[in-house]
Amino acid sequence: MLLKSEAIVLNRIKYTDNSFVVNLYTEAIGKISVLVRTSSRKQGTKVNIFAPLNIIQTELRLKDTRSVQGISYCELVKSPTAIDNDISKICISQFVAEVIMKMVREEEQNLSLYSFFKETIAAIETSTENIVNLHIIFLKEFARHLGFAMTNNYCGETPYFNSREGMFLPFFTSEEESFDLQLSNAFSVILAASYETNNFRIPYQYRKEIIEQMLAYYKIHTENLTEIKSLKVLNEVFSQ
Repeated sequence: MLLKSEAIVLNRIKYTDNSFVVNLYTEAIGKISVLVRTSSRKQGTKVNIFAPLNIIQTELRLKDTRSVQGISYCELVKSPTAIDNDISKICISQFVAEVIMKMVREEEQNLSLYSFFKETIAAIETSTENIVNLHIIFLKEFARHLGFAMTNNYCGETPYFNSREGMFLPFFTSEEESFDLQLSNAFSVILAASYETNNFRIPYQYRKEIIEQMLAYYKIHTENLTEIKSLKVLNEVFSQ
């Protein structure tokens, strides 16, 4: 069966010298893996089309008996890093794509999730200031889409964010679960922000710790998330 669909590139993995497997999140059927052959004249595709978070228009060849599907055609629609080739945007794109790749399991249409991913890509593409906050806001919003949103009930009576409860509590429970007062205050700013209102500044060390704590929060509430390898590079870039 042939299926035309817009899709978001998550990653590509070398398969042979002239082919690789590309993981996509499609608008029509959700997550899917396809085999791309770079030597085929019919394909006419370049490897850089399949950079993380690129949006492509594609025609898929689907068979129920295959775990890796075929691809007849693809064309680049949008790239969050194509215009300025910004290293910060590249690192954020890799991080976001890796988190999506590891968190999304189902192979079925989810238009709400697809729309959220496109919103994230647009935010990365158009951001000019404080791009360092985008991946933190992504983690916050993605958790909501996954069903374990973080509650922003920060106030003087509840000043400690607790990862296990997903909300602010009146007391500090443990270093594994609770943010300290300064980190909780910074995190409340993040929870109140959106891609459109990310013009706030948080010290690098706070951002680094908040990301690690948020990933720990994901691990508490789901079994899907394993080590995010792109985080190390991301932290190094933003430590400058």
